[in-house]
Amino acid sequence: MKKPARMLALASLLTVAVVHPAQAETGDLTCTGNFQFDFTPPLTPTNTTADARVGGGLVNCQSPNGKYTRLKSGVRTGTGTATRHFGDHCAPVMTITEQAVLTWNTGEKSKFDITVNTDPSAGRITISAYFTHGPLAGDTANAYPVVHPNTDCATHGLSQLTSEALQVFWE
Repeated sequence: MKKPARMLALASLLTVAVVHPAQAETGDLTCTGNFQFDFTPPLTPTNTTADARVGGGLVNCQSPNGKYTRLKSGVRTGTGTATRHFGDHCAPVMTITEQAVLTWNTGEKSKFDITVNTDPSAGRITISAYFTHGPLAGDTANAYPVVHPNTDCATHGLSQLTSEALQVFWE
């Protein structure tokens, strides 16, 4: 065997195929949107848990990597629970977990699980959603909203947590 052929054969033996499990690619999708969480009963100094419902919309969706260009907008709904751990009931450190559905402009539906962090010691307020079914399954969407409570929170408890504008990133 000639030297170049031997080197090529040796190189092919040393090459190891690395197969990675399917993972989301950075830049799958980005959208702007809004949301509102509704809590029943309202969270108060004495009531620290509530049923939670979320509604909201996404618009101006773009797919930087070109894989999801058909997804332009969507409407999301979901249900779950909210637990206030400590803090003022109108600006609580709390956990919200929900199962939700996003219906896209195409009629396709994505199912996902939402977790909300409002603990400032753990970083910025973050909404994280893991997509389990439909378009973007396997992706995690993250949003960093500015949120505010219902205006009568001090007297009636926290019944709503709203963000009129947020940016969502899927990866």
